[in-house]
Amino acid sequence: MPGTLRNYKSGSIIYFHGDVGDSNYVLKSGAVSLIYHTIETNEEVRETIQSGEFFGVKSSLAKRPREETALVLKNSQVLVLSAEEFEKLVTRNVKIINNFLRVFSNQLRRVGKLVHSFLDSSETGDNQAELFKIGEYYLKNHKYKQAQYVYSTYLKHYPSGNFAGQCTERLESIKDALEGKGPGTFAEMTSKGPPPGAPSSRGAPGKAEPKPAPRESGEKIDVAARFYDAVSLFSQEKYEEAFTLFRKLHASGSADQSASEYLPKIEFEMGRCLIAMKRYNDAVKVLSNMIKKYPQDENVKDALFNIGMSYKYQGDKSRAASFFQKVLKMGPQGPVDRRAKRELAGLTAGS
Repeated sequence: MPGTLRNYKSGSIIYFHGDVGDSNYVLKSGAVSLIYHTIETNEEVRETIQSGEFFGVKSSLAKRPREETALVLKNSQVLVLSAEEFEKLVTRNVKIINNFLRVFSNQLRRVGKLVHSFLDSSETGDNQAELFKIGEYYLKNHKYKQAQYVYSTYLKHYPSGNFAGQCTERLESIKDALEGKGPGTFAEMTSKGPPPGAPSSRGAPGKAEPKPAPRESGEKIDVAARFYDAVSLFSQEKYEEAFTLFRKLHASGSADQSASEYLPKIEFEMGRCLIAMKRYNDAVKVLSNMIKKYPQDENVKDALFNIGMSYKYQGDKSRAASFFQKVLKMGPQGPVDRRAKRELAGLTAGS
């Protein structure tokens, strides 16, 4: 068989987004995740490659930079083929040709829908509304970064559109919420309501989202809404108040299945509060427990970094360095890696 078999360890990167290369890959055993961002919302997507499937082909054949990062989820064996070797393999195997065409037709169908939604001038009004609704969905679910991207995209394509004023207001509210200055709830962030004739997030023309009724004592806590209240307290350096609220939310989220998705985030923020309160041993316990329970959570690398910082503040350079090194061994790379490198360099220089 043509090609070269290569073994990759769990957590390693086969190639990064933006890399240039003509290699094509077929997964023989193990598991690989392709990480990329959607065009319409910039949301991170992870697509798992199964044994027998190929990847990296589109960018290789088109001689374009990689559109995704290939992360190894567990020890894997991959067949690496040059463009010429891949062409020979495909032309001799009808099954591979069919699989190849199926994958590409699905990709082209998704791209076609996106292009149609942005470029079909005969449906401009509908496209505006659909794009705005996507932003409203993310805002309502407190996914501020995604909402911010969608509203900005709307203003880029429709600067004088029906929803331009609302998008501008939403972006200001999101900026305040991310900085801990705003209310952080959908109803309050959208209280000005849509312009006449424009659909609201609930689909009723010209009708603003109603404000929630005041909470009565004994009423179940709205974990999703109050989470950002606690984040706001932290940003105002009210660490004890933030920690107390996070702890209440954790108890409520543990009892409410619909709010369970917030538990790892809450535990991570509790750890940050404890560090700010200089309760380093408690922070290590909370963050270590969070990593054990939610090893796939998006905040795991940051949790490891914060454990390292807790040991650094206690003067335990050896343990601090070991956790910074753990951060650097995990993929994919991000801003926390640069911070870990700086801390490691500082520990080395100070020793």
